[in-house]
Amino acid sequence: MDFMPIIFYDGQGMMVRAALNAVTLEDLDGATICVQSGTTTELNLADNFRALGVDFEPVVFEDSQQALSAYDEGRCDGYTTDKSGLVSQRLDLTNPSEHVIMDLTMSKEPLAGAVRQGDPAWADAVRWIVFGLIEAEEFGVNSTNVEEMKASENPTVQRLLGVSGDMGAQLGLDNDFMARTLQAVGNYAEIYDRNLGPETPFDLPRGLNKLYNEGGLLYSPPFR
Repeated sequence: MDFMPIIFYDGQGMMVRAALNAVTLEDLDGATICVQSGTTTELNLADNFRALGVDFEPVVFEDSQQALSAYDEGRCDGYTTDKSGLVSQRLDLTNPSEHVIMDLTMSKEPLAGAVRQGDPAWADAVRWIVFGLIEAEEFGVNSTNVEEMKASENPTVQRLLGVSGDMGAQLGLDNDFMARTLQAVGNYAEIYDRNLGPETPFDLPRGLNKLYNEGGLLYSPPFR
């Protein structure tokens, strides 16, 4: 597989019962932690507690659903997986409001799509569409104003929407490929908000998934 640009910067987190009043990993000294076995999650858990000199007891399960169920049943003090997973899985608990995701990150977990190796034309198309979604957000192009933005005098916007340049042709696509993409699904912010934003049950803050000029890590190379 060839991995495409990172589209979601995640990290391993920890969920505990609010009644535990745990703020740091040190507050979990002697705790039992539910975790999926044979994963980097299990290894990261051990590394973080070992580095802090904090004792804990891992309670391992073959899959994440078993681990989550055991935590919900009270068999563990905490449950760990990627933060995005914690946000969604908390909704499956018997009483979601009784559980909190601690404000800490135990690992770097960048997520990206992938394509099969051996098809560079397809990989290039996917890669630059991802970049285009990010570039569009930066320059204020969204699903509702594409036609209006085609009249922009900004050279970057013109190239992004295929008004000028030959970016599409270089990729074996129509020059307006990003204009059509944006009309269909919106820019990165629209996609994020539709799936994870404040109007969804997850309400996951963007954090590192903001644009670079807003304190995040999202950044598109020059669209040319």
